[in-house]
Amino acid sequence: MTFTACRAPKFRTSPSRGGTRETSMGRRFATLIAAGLCCVPAVLPAWAQGFPDRPVRIVVPFAPGGSTDVTARVLADDLSTTFKQQFIVENKPGAAGTTGIDLVAKAKPDGYIIGLSGVGPTAIIPMIDPRLPYDPVRDLDTIAALTAIDVVLVSRPDFGPKTLPELLAYAKANPGQVSYGSTGVAGPIHFGLENLARRAGVKMLHVPYAGDSQLITALLSGQIDIAFLTFAGGQGFVTSGKVHALAAGGPKRIATMPDLPTVAEITGFADYDCYTWNILVTAKGTPPDVLRKLNEAVNAALAKPQTRERFASLGLLILGGNVDDARRFVAAEIEKYRKIEAETGIRRE
Repeated sequence: MTFTACRAPKFRTSPSRGGTRETSMGRRFATLIAAGLCCVPAVLPAWAQGFPDRPVRIVVPFAPGGSTDVTARVLADDLSTTFKQQFIVENKPGAAGTTGIDLVAKAKPDGYIIGLSGVGPTAIIPMIDPRLPYDPVRDLDTIAALTAIDVVLVSRPDFGPKTLPELLAYAKANPGQVSYGSTGVAGPIHFGLENLARRAGVKMLHVPYAGDSQLITALLSGQIDIAFLTFAGGQGFVTSGKVHALAAGGPKRIATMPDLPTVAEITGFADYDCYTWNILVTAKGTPPDVLRKLNEAVNAALAKPQTRERFASLGLLILGGNVDDARRFVAAEIEKYRKIEAETGIRRE
């Protein structure tokens, strides 16, 4: 098997007393990208050539149009060409993404029903909802880590503080007076901002909304002071001056906003990050050869320049990596959210 060698990208570091320090998330991203995009096999292994011999369903647990849906459709087109079998996207929204992922968890473990899962259905909701009908560790196999979704911390333009340090100083002097919005209680944005508040030693008011459009409307109308917006949803408002960008949420700067520092860079909070992500999963017990074949085909798709350009335009950072890399990534993310939940006491009502 032939591999293409290349060097992993260098991620930005956050300041510390002894110099600079690369965040653990940055190291994990670098490892995934190096493994997934730089070491894509030139040919698929012979031991898995019998799969697939019929159409494969890709379950998207959210409504059409979002970044998860776009990711699935880009991959479906590429995989259909690669395998000369249809990969059919089916949107199964409901219960914050858990309805669709439960369908995948209960499918026959043969790789013919796979799904795009995210932070909520994988790492957060299973931790805080004992009624959930599946357990991601017990009931799902991870095929591949797909994309991380950049978010930007923004404020309404007439809000007094114009930098993140000014915001945190104002929040400390005025407990509970700074309001922030999210797209739901116990979602990744709620976790991200409560984690920031805890680390900064401030108290802010959380106002949840049903979706991105309602959140943006509330921010523009002055109902809330700050919010994390996805790059795709927020970039136009930043460039037009309708909102003011304070920081990038993820472990590295956003490629198309290189002058905007990350929260970790500005604050020095070690390993702080706030972003969302997508992974590809299937029912537990799927044959390892099928998992590896799908993983290699997905990584080949992610390595294509047109895919990378399309995803970059949406603020999606490609992850990649082999099956074991993907499992380690998910395990680390689950542990991260467990720690934040224990420290903040966030609960789903």
